[in-house]
Amino acid sequence: MQLEGLLNFIPAFVLAFFRLAGLMLTSPLFGSAKVPKRVKVLFASVATMGMMSAIPHDVVFPPTLVGLTFAIGGELIFGAAMGLIVSFTFFSAQWAGEMIGQQIGFNMSEVFDPQYGQAGSLVGDLYFMLALVIFLSIGGHRTLISAVHDSFVSIPLMSLTMNAALFDTFVGLFTTATTLAMRLAAPMFCTMLVVDLAMGCLGKAMPQFNIMTAGLPMRAIVGLLVLWVGVSHTGQVLEGAMIGSLQTFRDLFTMPIGGTAHGG
Repeated sequence: MQLEGLLNFIPAFVLAFFRLAGLMLTSPLFGSAKVPKRVKVLFASVATMGMMSAIPHDVVFPPTLVGLTFAIGGELIFGAAMGLIVSFTFFSAQWAGEMIGQQIGFNMSEVFDPQYGQAGSLVGDLYFMLALVIFLSIGGHRTLISAVHDSFVSIPLMSLTMNAALFDTFVGLFTTATTLAMRLAAPMFCTMLVVDLAMGCLGKAMPQFNIMTAGLPMRAIVGLLVLWVGVSHTGQVLEGAMIGSLQTFRDLFTMPIGGTAHGG
């Protein structure tokens, strides 16, 4: 009996582990390149073990190698899609920060981005860290783990298929993320437009004035003032967007198969 129980436990654990592993690849905080891969594997293993109570143990591996590959790959992609939905807000924040940094001239100095393991701008990293602080302050990491646990009940292993509702949700989230990035960067765009117009008028009125020399520090000073004033409002906008993305996450992945998801 113990051997039979173990044989029933292993397929469910392996498939659930790959769902959690996919989440570790793309989700905010857990998917950071700064987190060692061994830590990610250990966390996915421990989390899977803790979620086994919600997973039926009557799962059977597909009889063929191709079927097994599709089953494991499907769970891995499913987990990656779950993390990606929550990460859209972080993408928006970092994209907005990079556009703001470009406007005020701070993108000439790039720093290493620990989340994605590549170079990033100073302001982009500032906005990303702000989004991460908000994510942790509203308990997003707990909501993420809880929703993954519930997904094993509403969407059993080897039962996920791409449908129109899921595709429309991803398109809607991408559109919302683009709109959010433009909303965050819009005040800086408007301010820099006014600064450019003022510097152009000043250059026409005083031809001997070196616009190129004075323009860069002027844009940086005004841009830092706008950035300082707008950080508090940016935090409120990001918090609302984060709560909305987490709600969309729960609606999409914790409902029974065949239900209607709410796009973000």
